[in-house]
Amino acid sequence: MEMALTDSLRQQAYAQAAAFVRTLDRRDPVALQRDWGLSPGVADEIVDMLDSYFAANEALSLAPLEQAFVPGKGGRPAVDVYATDAGPLGLECLLLADGKRGEATLHLEMSNHDGALRLHYHYIGS
Repeated sequence: MEMALTDSLRQQAYAQAAAFVRTLDRRDPVALQRDWGLSPGVADEIVDMLDSYFAANEALSLAPLEQAFVPGKGGRPAVDVYATDAGPLGLECLLLADGKRGEATLHLEMSNHDGALRLHYHYIGS
């Protein structure tokens, strides 16, 4: 069943994505496994991918909530939340390094489990 995309749901999805990015910023595969249920192989791959896009000392974040959903260059917002035909919400989140736009985009999915959103990592790409 497709989830209706409301402002409240968009903000809940943003909050989970921001929490995931805070974990990414630590570049700690054990934290990714413990906090987000990722397998050791996927967690290690994520950290390696981050190292290919960002310097170790760059702080990772999402655009601030008040700017996250505002269309930018090309008409896409920094955090794009959309309903999918399969039911879950899709998210494409531009990762910021030290507050500046980079080329890496975090792809996530949010599914509804017993009334709560659950984050699922897909990939990081450019």
